Amino acid sequence: MRVLALVPGGIERQLEFLPVLHLIKEGLKAAEVAVVVDPQVKPAYGLIPVATEVIPYNFYAANSPADWANLLGILRDREYEAVITLAESWSLGLLLWLSGIPTRIGYPGGGNGLFLTAIVPHQPDHPYQGLLDALHLSGPLSSPNLSLTQADLTAAEGLRQAAGLRQGYVAVYPGPTANGDAYPTASWVTILKDFQQRQPDLPLALLQTPEARAEITAIQASLPNLTVVTPDGLGQLAALIAGANLLVAVNSYPLLLAQALQVYAVGLNSDIRSAALSSSDRLILLTASPNRLAEINPDAVLAKIWSE
Repeated sequence: MRVLALVPGGIERQLEFLPVLHLIKEGLKAAEVAVVVDPQVKPAYGLIPVATEVIPYNFYAANSPADWANLLGILRDREYEAVITLAESWSLGLLLWLSGIPTRIGYPGGGNGLFLTAIVPHQPDHPYQGLLDALHLSGPLSSPNLSLTQADLTAAEGLRQAAGLRQGYVAVYPGPTANGDAYPTASWVTILKDFQQRQPDLPLALLQTPEARAEITAIQASLPNLTVVTPDGLGQLAALIAGANLLVAVNSYPLLLAQALQVYAVGLNSDIRSAALSSSDRLILLTASPNRLAEINPDAVLAKIWSE
């Protein structure tokens, strides 16, 4: 069976959806599972080789008729038997109808009700279950193992050596979340100072991605001696997280990477609808009201970290 998925959204959405693709591949014995994603998130599929093809398409850009027609031509050529779409768009609904894919499953927004063969309701607590039900699939959603390249592992080791991280370290990702929520700088400073006082021999490493630069700059104003490590790409970030004793992070794609890598983590969550993260023996979640990370008291975070 040949299955296609349209998955608009950022890195978080892709990492959340990878277990769904894995279940589709295993449950349907699919010979091919392809995805259409925004070009900037394509590297996520290099970490978990579930998709046999990753087709770039700018879901949120003003695509030209040629871009639209090019995607339509690709879908017609591949002769997929089923497609699931997270997009709710008139133009993409029409495109899927014209593609000739016989089974077309998605949510009711946009023009999907006119162009798809099966419409499933939004389920906030289990956002992808309806799509799986329409494919007659059931079973637990579990992330397949990440596939880190030797190049990324070697580059991450070089970053660790340059930063003096030789005997283990605590990685910290201060945000923001995918929804733009940020944990207050003063709260981060309280947590990090406590670490330095209790475990002076265990280095702290702030993981600086383009999204977290502003938060890290603010933290450094109070703690200028903290180590900052800047990975080049998602693979190096994953390798740095894999080498950490612990990750402390907001609800974000680094936290999802830690969960997939089975790295011990403490997460600050302000998205109560998040279905991809759940507390376990390796992941402790502290949850605030939607988009209100500031509600989480740093003393509560420290109590979880030190098991007080």
